[in-house]
Amino acid sequence: MNQAPIDPARAVRGVPPDIAAWIKSKGRAFDPSIIDATRDLYLALHRRLPRPAVEFHPDLAYGPDPRHRLDLHLPALRSHTPLPVVMFFHGGGFVGGEKNAAGRLIHGNVADTFACNGVIGINATYRLAPTAKWPEAARDVGAALAWARENIGTYGGDPQRIFAMGQSAGATHVATYAFRGDLQPVAGPGLAGVILMSGLYAVEAGKVSPNAQAYFGDDASRYPAMQVLGNIERADFPVYASVAEFDPAPFERSTLALLLQLFQLTGRAPRFKQLLGHNHVSPAFAFGTDDPTVGPDVLDFVRGVCGT
Repeated sequence: MNQAPIDPARAVRGVPPDIAAWIKSKGRAFDPSIIDATRDLYLALHRRLPRPAVEFHPDLAYGPDPRHRLDLHLPALRSHTPLPVVMFFHGGGFVGGEKNAAGRLIHGNVADTFACNGVIGINATYRLAPTAKWPEAARDVGAALAWARENIGTYGGDPQRIFAMGQSAGATHVATYAFRGDLQPVAGPGLAGVILMSGLYAVEAGKVSPNAQAYFGDDASRYPAMQVLGNIERADFPVYASVAEFDPAPFERSTLALLLQLFQLTGRAPRFKQLLGHNHVSPAFAFGTDDPTVGPDVLDFVRGVCGT
């Protein structure tokens, strides 16, 4: 038995009660021990399920650095119609993180979920601070997307329907690339849409974590020009943004500010969801498990943009 296609009606059931209770007990607290414990809770769910039947092409190079790597997750059965593509960029606080942090279970679960629902999933990684400082990880997003536009047709994908998706630092890098014209080709970002989960879009002097400082540097006078907020040059594509109920406040605050700026610039409210019962990292772990609170809504966004 393979991973079943998502039934949007299941999304009303919520986070599994034992996980929801544990997350609630920790509140907005966030540290490496909470990341590890949350991952273990969701890994237990993943391990109870059969592996999905998808065609897997690991560690394809999109650039010269050892971290310029991506995995393709293709639907086992494909039609002759080119398929939409979602490329996922993991989090890790700017200085860490892997595309396969627990084998293919984390974060390959995100790409597998798309592949099980008729969308090509790509699971990508990027260079890390302090070796790669702003805006190099955002440049990596652009390089990975350029690779996909050039090559995805070979695998049955539609180069005109590529979505970039990021969580935490991955969302920051996706947003930096997507909204800033100076990091893009002349023709634009080449995106059908973006999916941003609990990113950090403001860099506030005196409130920068050591991890963020490793990426953005020590010169606080440069932060206003580096952050996403106040530097949105183009937003001519659909946007989905989410925060978790128990996200640390800076992620909520900057996401809400991003939504407001996008509305002011475009006159349209981006699609937004507060993920009840989740902490900062659990939404990405939930894809492909019996927790249906995240995947169906993101898939609905992709299908809605594509008209499928």
